[in-house]
Amino acid sequence: MHFAGVLFMIKFISIILTAFLLLITGCNSETESGQADERATAIAGYELYPIDMSRIVRASSIVEPENIITLASRMSGLIVEMNVREGDRVLENDVLLRFDIEEQQAELERARAELDLAKAVYERNQTLFNSQAISRAEYKEARANKRIAESEVKLLETRVAFGTVRAPHDLVVLRRFVERGDAVSNNEPLFRVADLNRLVVRLGIPERDVVTLEEGQQTELQIDAFPGETFRGTIQRIFPSADENSRLFTVEITLRAEQQDQVIRPGYLARVSMDAERRPNVLAIPSESLLASERDERFVYVINSDNRLERRDVVTGIERRNWTEIVEGLETGEKVVGSNPSNLREDILVNVTRWVENDAPQVAGRR
Repeated sequence: MHFAGVLFMIKFISIILTAFLLLITGCNSETESGQADERATAIAGYELYPIDMSRIVRASSIVEPENIITLASRMSGLIVEMNVREGDRVLENDVLLRFDIEEQQAELERARAELDLAKAVYERNQTLFNSQAISRAEYKEARANKRIAESEVKLLETRVAFGTVRAPHDLVVLRRFVERGDAVSNNEPLFRVADLNRLVVRLGIPERDVVTLEEGQQTELQIDAFPGETFRGTIQRIFPSADENSRLFTVEITLRAEQQDQVIRPGYLARVSMDAERRPNVLAIPSESLLASERDERFVYVINSDNRLERRDVVTGIERRNWTEIVEGLETGEKVVGSNPSNLREDILVNVTRWVENDAPQVAGRR
């Protein structure tokens, strides 16, 4: 009986040990199975690199000459000669048209004859006055008559000169209002002319943007007549006050008429881009990558080398075009969750299935 009892105890202990070992093996199997079943969460990622976050002001207007001159008639008369038409380029002092000035020339000849007579009378009276043969009053009368005759000649010479209309400087004829044979009156418009080598674009800019612009600042222009090409301009002046009706400030952009073998003409539509606030080489992330804690501390989820998420507190700067500047907390080349981070948590395994792209101009190489 004693031996049988010992044998029973040995079998009982063996059964207990076997059951314990089976229990431990089952637990380990469940743990390993749980670890093997952990799946990576698909996310969108973004890799940090410097971008340009300058604020761009865009506006459009037509190209026009800087100065447009209307040449008007300075006399009444009949046009007998017409030398130019729309589109003609003229040089300084070129004759544009002539009036019939026969009457004015006849009057000028008569005035010159009267001047010769007045000079002769004055010279004779001067000699007589010096010899005290005539009174001072007679001498002064002769001198006054000579001056009157001289002024009459100058007046008529001016009227004769008005009969020939000349170009004040090198210009292009934009419009001709009269024809040969027309009878025109004084101050009637004859031509509209301009210097097409100096063209401008005048834009209406709101006050919140105009304060960030400066005279001399370079601009870019796209002109509809030349798709795909970029032209250069310069802010020449900013008007001191806003338009009473639109409340916009006029900003004048100058550009050369010939750029990149293209000739820019008045009337073309120009679309102008101007940097309002220069912010090049800025680290930024998509604004939807940011989260805020209960204490309003802003943070992001960084993707580490093990493809797990780490929380990182950041200091942010400006926000522009759905992108937010990172002042502190992240470095170039680091990767963060690019969208919908609120559904994630720290330390989970992730798999980047797509990368968020930035449409802002890239100023430094990306991976």
